Amino acid sequence: MRYFKILLSLLFLGISMTYAQENLFYEFENTSLKEVIQQLEADTQLSFSFAEDVVDEKKITVQVDGLTLFELLAVLEAQTGLHFEKIEGQPQVIVTPISNSNQICISLLDQETRLPITENQVVVDSILVLETNQKGLLQFENTEQSSYLLHVSGYGSVSVHSSEDCVPIYLSPVYKQLKEVVVTSYITTGIDRNRDGSITLTQKPLGPIPGQTTPDILQSIQMIPGVSSLDESASEIQIHGGTSDQNLVLFDHIRVFNSGYLYGMFSRFNPYATEKAIIYKTGTSTVYGDRVSGVIDITTDDTIAQKVSGGIGIDGLSADGYLKIPLSQKSSLSLFARNAYLDVFEGPTYEAYERKIFNNTGIITDSRGNPLNVNTDDDYTYEDSDNDFRFYDLNAKYVYQPSLKDKIAISALMTRNRTQFSFMNDGETKKDSLTTGNGGVSANWTHHTSPNQTEEITAYFSSYDSYYKNEELLDNELEETNIRGNRISDFGLELKSDRTFKNDDRLSFGYQLSNTNLEIDLSAISNVERENNISLPVHESNFKNVLFGEYTITKANSGIYKLGIRAVHYGSLGNIYLEPRLNLELPISKSSRIRAGLERRNQPISQLIEFNQTELRLDNNIWRLSDDVNFPLLQSNQISAGLLFDKKGWTLDAEVFHKRLTGLTTYSQGFNLPRPELSEGKSRILGMDLLVKKRIQNYRFWMGYSFNDVNFTFDAVQEDSFSGNNDITHSFRISNSIQFNGLQLSLGWQYRTGLPVTLIENYDEETQQVNFGPLNAGRLPDFHRLDASVVYQFGLGERNSRMQLGFSVLNIYNRIVPLSIIHRTSQQNGELILEQVIHRRSLGLTPNFTLRVFF
Repeated sequence: MRYFKILLSLLFLGISMTYAQENLFYEFENTSLKEVIQQLEADTQLSFSFAEDVVDEKKITVQVDGLTLFELLAVLEAQTGLHFEKIEGQPQVIVTPISNSNQICISLLDQETRLPITENQVVVDSILVLETNQKGLLQFENTEQSSYLLHVSGYGSVSVHSSEDCVPIYLSPVYKQLKEVVVTSYITTGIDRNRDGSITLTQKPLGPIPGQTTPDILQSIQMIPGVSSLDESASEIQIHGGTSDQNLVLFDHIRVFNSGYLYGMFSRFNPYATEKAIIYKTGTSTVYGDRVSGVIDITTDDTIAQKVSGGIGIDGLSADGYLKIPLSQKSSLSLFARNAYLDVFEGPTYEAYERKIFNNTGIITDSRGNPLNVNTDDDYTYEDSDNDFRFYDLNAKYVYQPSLKDKIAISALMTRNRTQFSFMNDGETKKDSLTTGNGGVSANWTHHTSPNQTEEITAYFSSYDSYYKNEELLDNELEETNIRGNRISDFGLELKSDRTFKNDDRLSFGYQLSNTNLEIDLSAISNVERENNISLPVHESNFKNVLFGEYTITKANSGIYKLGIRAVHYGSLGNIYLEPRLNLELPISKSSRIRAGLERRNQPISQLIEFNQTELRLDNNIWRLSDDVNFPLLQSNQISAGLLFDKKGWTLDAEVFHKRLTGLTTYSQGFNLPRPELSEGKSRILGMDLLVKKRIQNYRFWMGYSFNDVNFTFDAVQEDSFSGNNDITHSFRISNSIQFNGLQLSLGWQYRTGLPVTLIENYDEETQQVNFGPLNAGRLPDFHRLDASVVYQFGLGERNSRMQLGFSVLNIYNRIVPLSIIHRTSQQNGELILEQVIHRRSLGLTPNFTLRVFF
């Protein structure tokens, strides 16, 4: 343990380690292969065996930011037509000509990057459909023709002749696409910054992240400044000061209304099904609508598998697996599954989450710091409770590519989460149960009409259901039952067209329609006071029509101007709303860029946190459609500006923004105070995000800081404006990661300001009468924790088969603080009575492990 602490300390201080590293950094310009081999031998301690006449006259040109040894050898193979075989378990590489007996052998490479065109479809003489392998190699039978015509997807056609050697062929892309990425490895490998300010997170090369051993998408994106969580969860994500229900979350075009398991602590998406996610904090494309904050667009792999592959794994909460199966040369099927095993075994990982979720006690004080004798949690203790947690998710994807111009993808998702909780005290039993499900199906057809024109048709169906039930029993006699049910079915169709012009300008436009059906079942049934029984069923729908368009002006200096607009008609509101969008990013030097954005957005559906006055130990927010009467349309206007600097391994990205929201209600913001009257308000958000990152070969060090000033105005609640419920003034992260010899280490510390809280001015312990001070005038204790993770990956003998072992710890020094405080009150004879105070506490020391096998 002492040596482990020393290693973590060195890592945290930013001491980089010298080579034995897996990723290599090289630049060769028309360099002889023999010289390249000598350089590799000097750097990697490998020994290359080859015949002099085999490597003579072979030249290498490549410039790479970081490749594994396997990937670099693949580049050498593709450019030379030679085979580089690494002997398993030995530091030796044998170089031989590629055997192509009675076969045509070619290596396809990208003309611009000089890298192999991997796993790309190739049609030979319009008959034979093949795919290059992971090294860009293509082999097929030599039928003694003088030449063969190859149609290479995305690169056009090329004629090749038979040869005794494996010949490299360099191709230029045919379809004109914008070079979107401006900073690769923006934070770590697999997280890139795009030219329009959005962030792309790719699962496969995702680098080490503190506290994680599996690539949970919704936990990973919280490394991005401006993206955070109020309660450490994967579901309560805040983007630029907006609440989690103001984010649009898509999974292969399926709308997701609840994104978390186990009180939202980790995401509903199988980490090995999610291929990549695009995150918009601002400057949102006009194709996205119906939310006023961020966008998280998650997609799965749509390439056609050429061989059977998969993986299985287990961690401290669940087991999962996936399988990718080729059905033909033109189609494949991918299957993913995950299931909790907590009904069989509850380990230390679950026990840590259990204590966070169900232990809601804490010390209560007034505004002067004096302790108060207030009931905090019905004398609940962790030991006398009974709880049960289960979840599973399934998803599948079918991909069919009948021709080079067409691709069809069908995706399905099913997720289920159930949590039950009960405890007994002095003959009284309280039971909570919550079941949520989210899923759907989508179908997408992409057609390349020409090299400069693409059409897409997408249809989807999304389903969400939530059922919460609370029961209170006295001496096994049922006294009270509270039910909160919520069901959503949403289907839609999108037609979209993209055109690229000769000057590289691009036009995107299309049409969307959707229909949202929403049901709510609210009831309170008392067997003691039947006159107070409540039943409030709700059934609503909203039919939406949208026209959208976006024009992108592309400058030769890599600058872009995006101007777009959405015209939306909401049937439930009976009005048309215009949403203009403007986004620009311009280089001011080779290493610096400036950007600015302006947008208006609308949201016709929001979550209500209307029922904090009941015995709610579990999260059960209710979605509700806007009606412009009691539940107004949520609208936002946002402006932003930023500066990006990237040079010599240093990255600095700074952005400031100003956002105004109207249509907020006391119910949608979940005031933890006795304000039962529904009233409308607005908010103003000022903020700044800052990222500083340094890369030294395989060592990465980054710091992220965010400032937010969230200000609420609710005239019917309080005359003066006050800090918003989700106002995190300061948020800071510092992280280190390093990779070498298949080992990944990461260590990170995070800090943020405590949330606002309304303080108790006076409390009478005998009568329980209470007076509160101004809204959100106080602050909870600041939150901070230290996380670490270690992941080791090694081969299993067969090519591409490997095992992965991982261990992580969240909150190493076990600091636990209240994240929020809920005051439960009632009105009696015109006086305000404080019945209970519930603490939502932070996560304690939480270990986790993973064991995975990939094949």
